[in-house]
Amino acid sequence: MTKLKVFFADRKTRPDYNMLDKLEHVFNEMGLPDAIKSGEKVMIKTHFGLYGNTNHIRPAYVHKLVDLVRKAGGFPFVADTVSLAYGNQRPYGGRTTAPEYLMRAARNGFTQGTLGAPMIMADGYWGVDTYDVRIDGDHIKSVPVAAATLNCDKVILLTHAKFHHMGVAASIKNMGVGMVGKRGKAAVHCPDGLQVSPEKCKGTECSECISVCPVRCIEVSDTVKIDWNQCVTCGHCASICSNKVGARAIFMPWSGADMALRVVENALGVTQSIGEDAFYYINLAIDISDLCDCIGVGAPLVMHDIGILGSTDLIAIDHATLSAMKTATLNPGANIDQSQFEGLVERSEVIFNHGEKIGLGSTDYELVTLTKAPPESRGPH
Repeated sequence: MTKLKVFFADRKTRPDYNMLDKLEHVFNEMGLPDAIKSGEKVMIKTHFGLYGNTNHIRPAYVHKLVDLVRKAGGFPFVADTVSLAYGNQRPYGGRTTAPEYLMRAARNGFTQGTLGAPMIMADGYWGVDTYDVRIDGDHIKSVPVAAATLNCDKVILLTHAKFHHMGVAASIKNMGVGMVGKRGKAAVHCPDGLQVSPEKCKGTECSECISVCPVRCIEVSDTVKIDWNQCVTCGHCASICSNKVGARAIFMPWSGADMALRVVENALGVTQSIGEDAFYYINLAIDISDLCDCIGVGAPLVMHDIGILGSTDLIAIDHATLSAMKTATLNPGANIDQSQFEGLVERSEVIFNHGEKIGLGSTDYELVTLTKAPPESRGPH
């Protein structure tokens, strides 16, 4: 049996072998030119970054991947999903509806013109266009997979590898948070769901929660009532009531309890939606900070750039990425010190252990370092 492989191209470049060339090298070694059949629909799942975050993936990498998919005969499109809750508190748009996010994405350089392919929100206008996949997780039993996934023949996750308070934030997080609808995001961040204090409702003179409810499951009279059989746990009403109106009749408590494990289990549901063999993973371990791209700031970098990694195994790709990061020297100006970094490494191991336990992937792999011989010297000119 052939051993599982993770392909790695380091950050050192030459004019004849730059980072876009290395992305193509990884793409080819992963077998994608042969795997993608003529006319197949291929989602490139990435993250467009929040306004003010300057560490997100550069559009040039996405466009290169679009070109490679099209060259292989596939029909590429680029996708992300909208974020939890509701509101547009930031300049140039937030990420809570499709139009807001697409407007904000354009500020970061992501448009159909710059990428060479259509851009969509895979979970629709509101983030509730999903398909439920049943799993037998310790924490998650049903995963609301972004519905566009179901119409894909292949999915390539092009992920910016960095850190997050739960550990390494790379392909697992891009899938377990980024490929589920708002209900799936709520299951990670707000497992206790919506909380209602009817006596705090401002009544019909307010009613602002109704217009932001995607399924119109809220009734307002002297108090507020939610039809829980229809509620999709998007958090829109809680955002409006607690943050804009200030009544806190509806609120959603955020909790980090078992967050990493819930992300892993969400990812399992996504892979089961169209089959694990349809997914491919590429991590760009560059511009590595301790904050996600969903934070509106480009945080100081934790370490020097590592390179590009690719695999067909979700656990292996992130494990190999973290292993490479562990060999790097921390930047003295980073937000975290060595002790804090070691804590992130320890928390990452929890992710890998749980992923292996539920069958999401393996840490038993061969790391294949990719190189290219320089062109022969023609002597002095």
